[in-house]
Amino acid sequence: MSSKLRKLFVSLAALGNVYVISDAYADQTLVATRNISLKASLDIGGDAFFLPNTNFGTGSYREKRTGGYALIKDTTYAELYGKPILAGQWKTPWGFSVFGQASAIGSTTLGDGDAESISQTTRTPRAVTLEEANLGIDLPFNKERKLIIEGGRQKFQIDDGFLMGKGAYSSGDRGAWWYAPRFAFSGPGVIKYQGKALRADVFMLENNTNNKQTRNNDRPETKFEGFDITWFRSRPGGDGGAVYEDRAAYLTLTYFHVRKANIGSAYDYANRGDRQGMNVSQLSWGGTFVPIRALGISKHFTLYGTFVSEQNSHAGNGYKGVSAYSTYIEPGYTFTSLPWKPHVFYRYTRFSGGKNSHSRTKHNYDTYFLYDGRRYTYGGYWPGEITGMYLSPLSNMEIHQVDLTGVPPVHLLRKADELKLGLHFYDLSFLYPTGSGLSRNVGSHMSDELDFSAEYTFDGNTSGAIAGGVAFAGPAGKALAKAGVPGGMPMPPIHGTSGVLELYFYRHF
Repeated sequence: MSSKLRKLFVSLAALGNVYVISDAYADQTLVATRNISLKASLDIGGDAFFLPNTNFGTGSYREKRTGGYALIKDTTYAELYGKPILAGQWKTPWGFSVFGQASAIGSTTLGDGDAESISQTTRTPRAVTLEEANLGIDLPFNKERKLIIEGGRQKFQIDDGFLMGKGAYSSGDRGAWWYAPRFAFSGPGVIKYQGKALRADVFMLENNTNNKQTRNNDRPETKFEGFDITWFRSRPGGDGGAVYEDRAAYLTLTYFHVRKANIGSAYDYANRGDRQGMNVSQLSWGGTFVPIRALGISKHFTLYGTFVSEQNSHAGNGYKGVSAYSTYIEPGYTFTSLPWKPHVFYRYTRFSGGKNSHSRTKHNYDTYFLYDGRRYTYGGYWPGEITGMYLSPLSNMEIHQVDLTGVPPVHLLRKADELKLGLHFYDLSFLYPTGSGLSRNVGSHMSDELDFSAEYTFDGNTSGAIAGGVAFAGPAGKALAKAGVPGGMPMPPIHGTSGVLELYFYRHF
């Protein structure tokens, strides 16, 4: 390990340990009366990475201020962010509450910058941006039903975030590309109904973009409106109407229409130049969906899945239309009678793609506002910490994924802390290599990857993890890595493997 990497990991590990051994802090109360409260809090997070043999030997290219590129063969970088939050509530004498929240995010990337073929976060970028700024009304009908109206900049997620969860992109001069601490959408806002077994949202929102600040890597400006409706069953003592993790089982129907989107040539990449006028539908489900005791399908068996359809007859950038889809199916089981209570799941994911990259109808899937990690920090929807994170397009591909996690009966720093160990395997392939501009003779197999993770939770306010992995390139993966080398640069030797070592921490004050 290089001295530069060792110093970086030691410094962040030490910083993480400072926060781990501290006592858990609640939000700080600034004002507290019978009907009015005002609280302040602070989120901080950081991470560090070392990626030997980046992108199977082709490396990551760092744009120089003087022009041209510098090749980084073994990428080392780190990220830091901080988020101060101010939240208030007024319990009115008329039976409802008024609430509001404001926050900002400051973030930076250190070292070489992220490990994409052309790094988006080189030259130590840093920025402070507005995150949330909202005002709302909480109107209870009774103990089991309420209506919430919230306007302004706010977080908004549907189910596990596969389609809807991220309203801002952290890249370029914003920094913190991997940690991605920005979530908020801009208004007008959302109307939420929360009941005992039924919940629904009606929303009119737009993402927060700044293509100049993100060095022309941002998502298209997208204004959209739609609805979602969920039938759910809550876990014992939980509130599934308000908290996704409290749903023992759910079935959700979602629809939204893109009223306006930027379809300029700057966004005609990665399948995102055609959003205006698009209609998006999703059917998703999860949890202990069909418990049948006679077949052994009990509360320990889970089944998650989704199907997303994207249709557009008014696409931009020379396309006459869009017809795309994605789907995943994820059966899992928890062996509660075994030591460590291992949980295993298999997930098959398919992102549609076209056979011809020059077709006038786009079949490549657009991930829109995908948020990774609502149910799993590792094992989420980015297929691996190497190929899936830095190289694969999340379109025109299929993924076979197997995850095994367990919780050993040990406590490191306090009786209530938790350590979760995981193994994560990914098999990635193109559906149609020609649809991604590769030769039909290349073959479809992109890579196999095996990652190991150790996630530590000190309490609800403090967590961290360390992970490592190795990816083995297939023919399509090597061709994809070669295609990422900037024009005019010599082609480095291609290798069959890439690796990663990473750690992160999070703390809420």
